[in-house]
Amino acid sequence: LALVRGIKPLSAVEARIRERRPDDLRPLDESAVPLEVVPLVSSVNELLGKLNDSMATQKRFLADAAHQLKTPLAGLRMQADLAQRDNADAEELKKSLKQIGRASIRATHTVNQLLALARAEGGVGTLTRQPCDLARLTIEVVREMLPRAMERSLDLGYDGAQPGARGVELQGNATLLRELIRNLLDNAINYTPSSPDKPGVITAHVLADPFGHVLLLQVEDSGPGIAEADRELVFEPFYRVLGNEADGSGLGLPIVREIAGQHRARVDGHAGHGALRHRAGLSRRLRASWQTGRGPASWTRRQGPAMPPRTACAAAPATPAGSAE
Repeated sequence: LALVRGIKPLSAVEARIRERRPDDLRPLDESAVPLEVVPLVSSVNELLGKLNDSMATQKRFLADAAHQLKTPLAGLRMQADLAQRDNADAEELKKSLKQIGRASIRATHTVNQLLALARAEGGVGTLTRQPCDLARLTIEVVREMLPRAMERSLDLGYDGAQPGARGVELQGNATLLRELIRNLLDNAINYTPSSPDKPGVITAHVLADPFGHVLLLQVEDSGPGIAEADRELVFEPFYRVLGNEADGSGLGLPIVREIAGQHRARVDGHAGHGALRHRAGLSRRLRASWQTGRGPASWTRRQGPAMPPRTACAAAPATPAGSAE
């Protein structure tokens, strides 16, 4: 009898939970339970709050994704209709096909970014880690992105520690780290103004502490920078800075933040700088940063150890740029 009386409050809480609809994530009334059960109900309410926030974020993300895909698809349909007109001449047809190509590229890029974000989010608790040479990964991604940079008359290069150097290795997931580097560079390529007469400059750096305590990944560019009011907002999916017509899905920096989280790191922004810090154990730290806007010409070499010559570049001689976080 005493046992039945003791578990009766728990049975009442269980009954109230069972009666709820699957989408009812309101907190339970803590005032209606005995004092002994309050800690349990508080923990349940905390979990319900997290689930509610997660579902709200997911719904907002899906709505934004649908909107982002709807725009290029609507453009594809409109241009296809124009191309099918009976009185369309060869020049109009060529123009419509060109627009169709651009819209399809934009839609493909958005889908690829959505998949990349899903892959990063899917790594929670299941991330496979192995020794990764950050300098090697960065150089490989820079070389991979050179053709795109050259199309935009951008000087893209690498200036930093060489593969195999002391301190450039960390425990991580190579696939996701490549994605992180690729999105930092892609963001810089999208938002760095350039022309054949005055090429924009983008430089990736890996700086290693020879004692193995700090590893720095940094991407610098000569772009216009990010306003202080937007520095945290740019990490929200699909956020685009007002007045900026540059290409992009608005998913690059959110992917960077998600992958950082998968590596027990955090991304923040301050005074035009963003920083990614990685901790594996007590004595290992990775910091990755990017900054837009040209700084002093000697900024890079004043603030860090001497670095070897750039190993990949396009369109113009390398000069230190402001950084892009």
